[in-house]
Amino acid sequence: MHNTTCIGGIELGGTKTVFAIGNTAGAILRKETVPTREPVSVIADACRFFKNDARAISALGVGAFGPVVIDRQAPDFGHLLETNKPGWSGFDLMGALATGIGVPARLVTDVGAAAIAEARLGALRSVEIGIYLTVGTGIGGAIICNGELLPALLHPEMGHVALHRLPDDGASSTCSFHDDCAEGLVAGPAILARFGASLDHFAPASAQFDLVADYLGQLCSNLVLTLSPQRIVLGGGVGQAPGLTLAVQEAMVRKLGVYGPAATRQAGYVCPPALAQDAGVIGAVLCAVGSSEARTIVNT
Repeated sequence: MHNTTCIGGIELGGTKTVFAIGNTAGAILRKETVPTREPVSVIADACRFFKNDARAISALGVGAFGPVVIDRQAPDFGHLLETNKPGWSGFDLMGALATGIGVPARLVTDVGAAAIAEARLGALRSVEIGIYLTVGTGIGGAIICNGELLPALLHPEMGHVALHRLPDDGASSTCSFHDDCAEGLVAGPAILARFGASLDHFAPASAQFDLVADYLGQLCSNLVLTLSPQRIVLGGGVGQAPGLTLAVQEAMVRKLGVYGPAATRQAGYVCPPALAQDAGVIGAVLCAVGSSEARTIVNT
């Protein structure tokens, strides 16, 4: 039976924002990408995209960069907290979307949306506990438990986990909050600040490539020791660098030593997203399908 119900999706990332109209199975019918600029412009782009399409959406899923308040009971639900992204700190994202678009909506993080897509359609299917880790403009993470995001006070901030710096690494952190967190050391802007070029300009086994893999492997080893996931998916623009997934897994295993679970040494334990760069927007659509949150969050 052909499904005509349309769901809207927004993947609000630190560099780009993707708008999409999809169906309840997660198939994308139309999408558009714009740069993530100041909030007023991005909200205006969203309103134009959805209102100018003949297909009316019945619900909206939003995956937003953080930190963002995702607890519906919190007085500042839907607001961005202090962020490295200029102009977005304190912005009432869900209030603006309710005013501009006015359909039931559900909010998750951008990496949470990607994790939902991978859990339902991709690399985290049939995984009881899985982690989606994205490395791009920032570093974010989401925890999947039996196909759903793990409830939390705010949301996981894996990119701000402190790491042990390598000997002689005196590079300045690009995080305005921490001197030695993963995001400040090896997110996309940190790599560019360190080396003057993005990671895909460096070959695997080069000193630059090995430094990034070492820090991300250290982060993954911390996640293994904390959560013992059955799989880690490594996404994001930096995560796409050829050879990085394998190098990160090897670095993670070295950090764990003999202490780590045997599964962490199996091929594909750290793997790329099956849905590639579309995981976030597909997940944004899917997170609003049949969600009680999407049915209760309305324009107020």
